Amino acid sequence: GSETSCKFCLSVNNKFKLVTKRQPHILLDNLPISREAEECLIKGKSSKEHLNLLLESVKLLNKLDAAVIVITCNTVHVFIDELRKESNTPILSIIEETAKKCKEMNLSKVGILGSTTTIQSRLHSNELKKRNIDVLVPNQTDQQFVSECILRIIDHKVRDNDLENMLKIIRELENKGARAIILGCTDLPLLLSDKNANVPLINTTQILEEVVVNYLIKDNG
Repeated sequence: GSETSCKFCLSVNNKFKLVTKRQPHILLDNLPISREAEECLIKGKSSKEHLNLLLESVKLLNKLDAAVIVITCNTVHVFIDELRKESNTPILSIIEETAKKCKEMNLSKVGILGSTTTIQSRLHSNELKKRNIDVLVPNQTDQQFVSECILRIIDHKVRDNDLENMLKIIRELENKGARAIILGCTDLPLLLSDKNANVPLINTTQILEEVVVNYLIKDNG
C-alpha cells in the first residue's frame, strides 16, 4: 500500500541522514494498480497488470540511473526473476534479506503471515529452506482471513476484531513450534507489533530499510 511505501521512504531518509548528515536521493514510483488487480494478486490469482507496470517502472528507474531498486511488497516478488532479467540496476529482494535475518537470529522454525500468493508460491518458504529453517503457515480458513484482512488494511477499513483474530492465528502457529512470526506483507505492521505477541514478529519492511540504508552508505563511500 501507498502508506507503507511512504513510511519506508521516510524511514530510509531519516536513517541515512542520521549517519551521513545529508539526505539520500529517493525516487518513489507509486504504480497505478487497479483495485481489481490488487485483490486478485493478494488472493492467489495471477495479475499481468502488476508485472507490466513493474517492468515499466524498472525500465524507468534504469534510465534515471538509480543505484539500487527495492520493492516494498512481499507478494510481487513472485515477479523478481523477470524484473531482474530486465534490469541493469541491482534489485534487492525483501524475501532473500528476510531469510538472511532469520538465519542471523538462529531461528529453526518460523511462522509466516502473508497474502495467499505469498504463501502458495512459497516465496519465503523456499528461501528459508535453503537455510535449514522450517516453516509453518496458517490453515486454509485462516489464510483466507489473512488475505481479506490485508485488503482491509490497505483500504483503511480494518474491523474491530481483526487484531484479535490475527493474534489467534499467531498463537496457533506459536503452539505448533514457531519461534518467530514473519510479517510477510509490508502492510501487516500497520496492524501488528511486537507488543501484541509472545514471540518476535519479524518486520520485513524494517529489514529492507536497514539493508537499503547500508547499501546507500556504502555506495556513497
